[in-house]
Amino acid sequence: MLLGLGIVLGFASIGFLCWLLFLCAVYAAPLFVVAMACTMLYNHAMMSGAHVILTGIAAGIMVLASGQAILAFSRDPALRVAVSMLLALPAALAGFGTTLGFCGMGDMSAIPAYLFATFGALCVGGAAWTRLCAIQPA
Repeated sequence: MLLGLGIVLGFASIGFLCWLLFLCAVYAAPLFVVAMACTMLYNHAMMSGAHVILTGIAAGIMVLASGQAILAFSRDPALRVAVSMLLALPAALAGFGTTLGFCGMGDMSAIPAYLFATFGALCVGGAAWTRLCAIQPA
């Protein structure tokens, strides 16, 4: 009874995490910028922790706002594809890492794990790119 419940809850939790990953994949680029800005400012600047966090959040907001503005107001297809690809690339990297982590939980060997991780990166990056391309210009 408890073993069956554990298996069902395990599949449900992995399904929930995958759904959450697909839902939040569009915001991977601003979060990546926040993390990198905070890391670089903390390591190389004489700033306190609160200032570093606020500056990183401001940088992420600027990336998100500028990307959304370009996609919303530009009619040039090449620019829209380039911006969509730049915003979807961190989502693909997040999908690769997440799928590789899920494969590591199942004690899978290296080659199939990297093949599944590549497939996961294509799926998550493709989902983010599709959601970004769905933004219609005004």
